Amino acid sequence: MPNQARAPLRIAVCDDEALDRAQIAQMAQEILRAEEIPAEIACFASAGALLHAIQTGGAFQILLLDVMMEGMDGMELAAALRAGQEEAAIVFISSNREMALRGYEVAAARYLAKPLDAEKLREALLHCCAAYLQPREIVLPTSEGQSKVNVRAIVYVEPWDRGVRLHFAHKKVEVRMSISQVAALLPEHQFTYCHRTLLVNLAYVRHLRYCELELKSGERLPISKYRLAQFKSEFMKYLKA
Repeated sequence: MPNQARAPLRIAVCDDEALDRAQIAQMAQEILRAEEIPAEIACFASAGALLHAIQTGGAFQILLLDVMMEGMDGMELAAALRAGQEEAAIVFISSNREMALRGYEVAAARYLAKPLDAEKLREALLHCCAAYLQPREIVLPTSEGQSKVNVRAIVYVEPWDRGVRLHFAHKKVEVRMSISQVAALLPEHQFTYCHRTLLVNLAYVRHLRYCELELKSGERLPISKYRLAQFKSEFMKYLKA
């Protein structure tokens, strides 16, 4: 991966076992150095310490989290961060394989088993770096003029009488463009149509049923029977990416 003219990637390693914490940090540093990706790695001995760091202004693009920790565990930490709209990529690293499916609930990028395999960590880090290097904002003609929009925060897009309406977790933004024009600006692997007039961010999909999908907010959207097979395929590819 070529070196990008960006600030160094900031990575947090959180594990209550000192030896595991040091090993994960060292492996990550060696991988990123070999890939010529500038990075800063901070280590935390508890989920509470990392949560406090983020809540008081600490910014990280990738979180490497142990699952089983004393006090708040890694899953609880991830849920708290997602509830606070934290967008960092999360990679779980744990000896407890039974918790892997729960990682989808907090949109985890990967779930790696201990003892940690260097090649699998490399793949996970490069996957997260690729997402980080993608454009995070696009400029769209909204009712308030030309506005920057956070791509990852868009939950879904639907028609509006003068264009389309972008749905976010806590607001709606109206854009004077067609849905196909907006779709062309969004990452194809993350956004797909569930209906001719509905474009969905797969990161916010919780459940998929025969004729509808349920978002993580609890809201339900219809799935056209003509798009059901393709939508299922795109959703599974997204989960495995």
